[in-house]
Amino acid sequence: MKITDLNIDCLLRIFKYLSERELVILCETSNYFNAVIEQNIFYAMTKDLLLCGHRNRPSVEKRNRIQLTYFRRLQVARNWLRGVYMERHYYHHAQMFSSKLWLDSDALYITHANYLRKYRRAGPEALQRRYEVEITTPTLSDISDFVKKQDTIFAGRVCGACFVSDTDGITEQAMHHAKEYMFSVDFVNEVYATSTDTCCKLWKRSTEFGLTHFDLFMQLQHSFKSMKLSDDAQWLYGGLYTDTGRKALRAINVDSGEEQVLNSNTISIYDLKIKDEHVLFTANFDTTFRMFDRRTDRDVAVWEDPFDSSIYCLEYDGLYAVLCGAKYHSRVNLYDIRVPGKYIQLYFPGRATARQNYRSSPVYSLACDSQYMFIATDHNLQVLDFTTNYGVQRDYSHFHESLR
Repeated sequence: MKITDLNIDCLLRIFKYLSERELVILCETSNYFNAVIEQNIFYAMTKDLLLCGHRNRPSVEKRNRIQLTYFRRLQVARNWLRGVYMERHYYHHAQMFSSKLWLDSDALYITHANYLRKYRRAGPEALQRRYEVEITTPTLSDISDFVKKQDTIFAGRVCGACFVSDTDGITEQAMHHAKEYMFSVDFVNEVYATSTDTCCKLWKRSTEFGLTHFDLFMQLQHSFKSMKLSDDAQWLYGGLYTDTGRKALRAINVDSGEEQVLNSNTISIYDLKIKDEHVLFTANFDTTFRMFDRRTDRDVAVWEDPFDSSIYCLEYDGLYAVLCGAKYHSRVNLYDIRVPGKYIQLYFPGRATARQNYRSSPVYSLACDSQYMFIATDHNLQVLDFTTNYGVQRDYSHFHESLR
């Protein structure tokens, strides 16, 4: 009788005495063993991994360029935790600019000055060096923020003009006064939101005779530095740029205009993400990343930056991992929302560069999938590749402990 004649239950009884390295060797000897081990051992081991987990198909899965095997997920997740990666720099520009990023499985969208470029994700590198499409309009004003959903892109310029690019073409409209500075934009279905340093407006998009136009249906006397519409477009969540009462997080009912002052103890919010219908993540001026729960109306967890730096931006993998971009040194912090009060790893990209002046840049925007992290800084795009098994290890998970 051959070992391959045994049923799966018997094989798993045998396999539990093997080390991980021995299981990998066994996978290489037989396609049958590989299938059994992948589906019954590595599958369970990788369900809840940071950035590589697959429980309930988290949002990071939609951004992955390729489908990872369960064992490969295990390897890549360990590289994230140990700080093992290769670093590459793209698209250097001498003039300082705070670029914004949006990542899809097949492309990365990045802003610079008054245009938005699409770079394909194909070939051996994380990105192609030459852009595939450049999206712009006759208005020569910097793009301050943009959002992409399905085939629609909605972008806001600092002068108050916004444009929509979709399969029907590009439509631009002045939505705010030219003297206002555009902070943030978002949309869900036909509801569009824009916010400047003066006010926030809600619009309905409609199409008539083949022409797209936006009709204002609500104006709020708030200046949201960051804002997000809920998936059902019933609520607008916004973070005020400044609130002296330390209640900068607000919720606006889109139908009634009712405003709720949420009990999050922060003076200024730089970025905001929606975890689910109840929980919000905020990146704050007061050097914290916070998790707020609407059911209890309070911050259920607060993480402080280890170097007392403001948090400029967030990225969420849809499961348990949150990446936070800091104000100084292009630093990114990795947090596990199951672990209160402690960072899991720190990443300091660009430390090997010869340009000393470019090391202190804030992280203006973050994007990631399971294998790559994309970091927008003052002068370039920095990409950390965690797929490699021969990358340099930069482990700062116990940085403060080593200083004691």
